Amino acid sequence: MELDGTLVLVAAAIFFAGFVKGATGMGFTLMATPMLTLLLDIRMAIVVLLLPGMLMDLGQVFRHGVPTAILRRFSSMFLFALAGVFLGTWELTQLPLWVLNLILGTVVILCAGAGLFSFTVVTPPRAERLMSPVMGFAGGFFLGLANTMGPIMAVYLQGLRLDKADFVKAISTAFIMAKFWQVVAVSTWGLFTVEAVKLSLFVTAVILASFYLGLKAQDRIRQQTFNRAVLVLLIFAGTMLVYRALNAA
Repeated sequence: MELDGTLVLVAAAIFFAGFVKGATGMGFTLMATPMLTLLLDIRMAIVVLLLPGMLMDLGQVFRHGVPTAILRRFSSMFLFALAGVFLGTWELTQLPLWVLNLILGTVVILCAGAGLFSFTVVTPPRAERLMSPVMGFAGGFFLGLANTMGPIMAVYLQGLRLDKADFVKAISTAFIMAKFWQVVAVSTWGLFTVEAVKLSLFVTAVILASFYLGLKAQDRIRQQTFNRAVLVLLIFAGTMLVYRALNAA
């Protein structure tokens, strides 16, 4: 693989996103996808980020054993996420690039803005049975379409008032199961290419290094200040995507 300008820019963006994941525990794909999409085709960016994202989530899911209770409790959410992933990925292959950029930019701005202003939604226990499949489908759809399942899942799971360990296991399990079907979906519609796989392997190596550095820096960074800085950066990236999409319309 030749070391050209695009590759260097991609490496820098991904390195930063991996560092943020390690330092803050925030969603890697929410950070990495809009940054990569400023440089690459959104379809290529989504495929490239599949492998490293799955590796990080696998570590969290099985850190303390198989999450049997989580699998049982949220089985309907995981099942409906499957349908959402395939529908979202199909839309990814059909919509013009400027529309995809507009959707991604808008979703990123809304999610980052909600985080910046500490927006929360409380889900009553009696509503969980109904909301789990709905939120699973919505999360899967946006994962397939824009690689942004995390914010939807985070808002829903936080609303259930899960403790930290169950929250991490639930959201990581949702990611792993949905991304497995995302791999099947992108393969079905021919989005995997030799170039994308090579770049994904390169990106994975970069992320492992930056993720480790982020973990080391975690205790030295004032969490609230860093989180706000990341959210502002996300809003900037989302705004750039929206601007570029409207210019291309």
